[in-house]
Amino acid sequence: MKILVCDTSNQTCCAGIFEDGRELAYRLSFETKTHSETFMPLVDEVMKEAGIKYSDIDVYAVTTGPGSFTGIRIGLSAVKGMALATGAKCIGLSSTESLARSCDNATLTPKEETIIIPSFDARNNRVFAKVEEDDTHKTLVKEDAYDANDLALEVTKLPEVVYNARKQILVVGSGANVMKKAFEEIGAGLNVYYAPGAAIMPKGIAALAFDRLSKEAPVSARDITANYCAASRVKTLKQQQDEKNSKN
Repeated sequence: MKILVCDTSNQTCCAGIFEDGRELAYRLSFETKTHSETFMPLVDEVMKEAGIKYSDIDVYAVTTGPGSFTGIRIGLSAVKGMALATGAKCIGLSSTESLARSCDNATLTPKEETIIIPSFDARNNRVFAKVEEDDTHKTLVKEDAYDANDLALEVTKLPEVVYNARKQILVVGSGANVMKKAFEEIGAGLNVYYAPGAAIMPKGIAALAFDRLSKEAPVSARDITANYCAASRVKTLKQQQDEKNSKN
């Protein structure tokens, strides 16, 4: 099975070709140009390097968010067009989960003792994020848009953290600096490491895609939808409490 994996959901842009889990070609772009300018040329380069035609692609795997609203729409529109033109199927994938699987744990702490927080900066002390175990990918805090301080506080209350002082927390992605400030402000005193330069890589999307495809069938391009997580509606715990008090 040949899969074209794609991501335009955040600051970087990438594409890659994988066959039965084996990498044939990939590109990652840090260009400051918009994804509408860089994405399709990037895909074309990957296709040429892999030596295959668009009609050879069996499945298109694309990140559907959360992240940049415009970026997500660019990637989805391009993938839908390519897939519908050739009759290929698609699979939509979480951006935070793709980021988590793109990162190698380079610390001395083993994966089974690590909690990973893939995160993207959503501005105004907000992040798109998820909290999961690094080894099993078990969800500890669901993917959503969060006030960074609220998320940091929620992490400190996780049983996996409360009852294991050795637990390492690894925060990756563009939201890492926002989360660093949040953890410092609440004075959690946890064993936290930060990797703000981590980005979604084709290998991460591919790993997630093959895992999903082993459990479920791909769908028509028409059925792939965006997952924006609408950060504009995020309210802090204090704001929620203030609203509740004003109604009483």
